[in-house]
Amino acid sequence: MTPSTQQFQATIYKIWMLRYVDVPQEVGRALATEFAAGDKRSKRGKPSAKKRKPTEPKYIPVVAIANGRSTRTTLVSAGGGRYRLQFNVTLRKAARADVGDLVGVELRIDRAPRELPIPPELEAALKSRPRLRKEFDRLPTGGRLQFLRWFSAKSPEVRKKRLIRALEVLSERALLRPQPSSRRPRK
Repeated sequence: MTPSTQQFQATIYKIWMLRYVDVPQEVGRALATEFAAGDKRSKRGKPSAKKRKPTEPKYIPVVAIANGRSTRTTLVSAGGGRYRLQFNVTLRKAARADVGDLVGVELRIDRAPRELPIPPELEAALKSRPRLRKEFDRLPTGGRLQFLRWFSAKSPEVRKKRLIRALEVLSERALLRPQPSSRRPRK
């Protein structure tokens, strides 16, 4: 199934330093439906404990295009079934627009993985420390992304120093994580 492209025009607004456009409700609904349909196909075969009523996703990964320039970004929920698109510098420069201007935007679902590769030094260190590997895997997607961006440095000396600190951070997280109680509550 090829992703459909949704087009619309919107005004750029500003909240503090953040520029954004409100995605029309019908466009947001169409993208949410398409994204949810793709998610169900990718999770096929996994039994679920109970059937849930369909909910709208909080975040929808998209490719946004303005004047032929594209960027990978995420639609965020604005409440009430509406979504917002952060209008970052790439999109603003491509559209030659800023706050108060009307812009044309194209959106399509972005199914490409957004994971960064784990650097070999970190991979080797985590392989010999299963508890830290488990803690690394528990990091939320955004947290793992930030962690890997911080860790990745050009200089081998800097990566070596950051490896030591990275392992300390993961150890601290593992130690501070509440441990499940082995005792059963009394009835």
